[in-house]
Amino acid sequence: MKAGDALRHGAVCLSSIFLLLGLPFLRSGTFQELLSGEGVDALTSATVVLEQPSGEYVVLLNTAMHPDAEKLADWITFFSGGEIAYIFEDISCSVPKGDQGAVSMARSFQSRLPENQMKLHTEDASLLCSQADNGLFDIIILSREYADVYRAESARSDEVQVLPLTGTEGLDDP
Repeated sequence: MKAGDALRHGAVCLSSIFLLLGLPFLRSGTFQELLSGEGVDALTSATVVLEQPSGEYVVLLNTAMHPDAEKLADWITFFSGGEIAYIFEDISCSVPKGDQGAVSMARSFQSRLPENQMKLHTEDASLLCSQADNGLFDIIILSREYADVYRAESARSDEVQVLPLTGTEGLDDP
């Protein structure tokens, strides 16, 4: 093979690789973000914070799932409606199927956390309260009506903290 043929072969190969891989990358949003220096920050919270629905709610917090006392105190503050900086711990939140107020409240809490920090599950209310009685949950959010009907506060123990919560949407600020 002559030197000119080898050079031409190399140029064709490099051009083909650029067309197959390089050109799509240059036109992608990732390349534009690299150039501008702006990208997705995995630690910042969601850009749209959902308002809390009005009404009364109950948050059941399994303290056994959070052995670090400082993080537990931060979660209690967060679910009591207070502001927190950042908690380096993921949680799983369960709400009963059909309890739209609890689902809205859970989504409101979820919107105040970084993406994927709080997993949201809907489950049968009877099963959920049975799990609560046996300590087989992380966080449960219920509307006051569901909590009363299913006697959710009976799960209160040394390992289960019950936090009453009042939603704020639609209420006038004094």
